[in-house]
Order: sequence, then structure tokens, then C-alpha cells
Amino acid sequence: MTHERTPPTCAALIVCAGLSIGLCLPAIAQGNDQTAQDFARRIDPTDFKHRFDLRNEYFDFPGGAYMNQLVPRGEYAVSRTLAFRAELPLVTYSSGQPGAGTDTGIGNLLTRVAWRAARTESYALVVGTEMIFDTASKDTLGQGKNVVAPFAFMAIELPQWNSIFFPYIQYYHSVSGDDARPDVHFTNPRTSLLTRWPKRTYTFIEASYFIDHEHSDRVGATLKTELGRFYTSNTGLYVRPGVGLYRNDLPQVFNWSMEVGMRHLF
Repeated sequence: MTHERTPPTCAALIVCAGLSIGLCLPAIAQGNDQTAQDFARRIDPTDFKHRFDLRNEYFDFPGGAYMNQLVPRGEYAVSRTLAFRAELPLVTYSSGQPGAGTDTGIGNLLTRVAWRAARTESYALVVGTEMIFDTASKDTLGQGKNVVAPFAFMAIELPQWNSIFFPYIQYYHSVSGDDARPDVHFTNPRTSLLTRWPKRTYTFIEASYFIDHEHSDRVGATLKTELGRFYTSNTGLYVRPGVGLYRNDLPQVFNWSMEVGMRHLF
């Protein structure tokens, strides 16, 4: 299966290297930099805006399996406090088993509604839910279930570090779908730190934990780090590598991952 795995891996590394170099280049015109306050508002995930994102994610799993997703995402902000989101990935998957081949097609449709329930000078609270629909064109490209996933997170300002701390929790539970496929039932608490740097650059560190209620409440963990930069007031690029910290034989935990993408705010 080596010949199948090499192209997407190399492509991800090459794209990542190019974006990393671009992210580290000095700004051509410093005079066009936004103020720190405006930049903070632009990347504030609790201050909803119309936006379009496009990302490519590559996941390496135990046993030689891999998955690649090209994911367009659109978000419509009804107001600064209410937003709707949808994304539909193009997925490539290989189990890594001899003779299994590679499947490519449409994955599961994800929709989301989010509401900023509270905001002060020091914190904000966002609640909402995601609905993941069983729209995958092949069994290997989705979970075969319709899943409801309510969530809540806080954004806590840390002005002394020019950062925001995010405690986050989300609960996934399948409500219908293929009875022959395993149910989806797990809790995903995570903590993140967003730090703003000069020249419209930011870093984001996220530790995720997975408590799988279908597997005797076993716990797994991953870590992702993101480096991003807005090249204009509206458009930014980022790279986001990840690693599995503690697998515990859970399907949510990968060996390693690499994500590259762009964000455009309207």
C-alpha cells in the first residue's frame, strides 16, 4: 500500500512547507497593518461574521490507514451573536489493508447553529449544536449515522499574554442511521489558547480529549498547534499539525495529522 500513501503525504508536506515559509515572511508594507484592537476583533470566534473557509486535512491512523478531506465551509452571521454554518467534505480513505484499495467521494454533511449567550469585557459564552448527516457516498467515507452534537465554550481574555483561553465541551450522540454500523456516543472536552502576535499573526494550541461511552468510557487525547497569518484585513492562511497523545484504541484518535487552509471574512 506504500504507493497509495506516498502522494497525499508528500503533497501535504510540500504545501505545508510553502505555507510555513510564507507565514514567516515579513510584511511587505508595515503601514497597512491593522491596529491590534481591530485584529483582535477580526479573529475573535465569539464575534460572528460571514466567512468562507477552505481546508485540507490529512490523517494517518494505526495499521496503515489514512484519510484525506478537502472541506469547504460557509458561515452566515445573522448577527454578531447568532450564526449558521455548513460544510461538506470530499473524502479519500484507505484502510491500509492489502487489496483494499482507496475510496473517494462525498463525506457527511455538517451543519451548526451557534449563539453567543453572554459577553463581558473579560469573557464570552457560546452555546449551540451541530448536526452531522449521513450523506457519505460510500460506507467507508462516513460513520453511517445521523449525529447530534451540542456544545458550549467560553472565551476568557488573558490581556497580560495578549491571549484568549477557551474551555470547550461537546457531546456526540447518534440518533438514527444504519443499524449495522456502530453507534456514535462520546464526549469531547478540549482546551485551547489563542495568542495574537505582531503583523496579524496568531498561534492556536488545542488539547482534545475523547471519552468514548461506546467503549467503556475509555479516554484518548490529541494535540494540535496552528500558525496563521492574515495577509489582508479579510483573508488569512494557516497550517495546523497534530499528533495523537494517547490512543487507547479509540477511533477518534489518529497517529498524526496535517491541515492547511485559508479563511476569508466578509
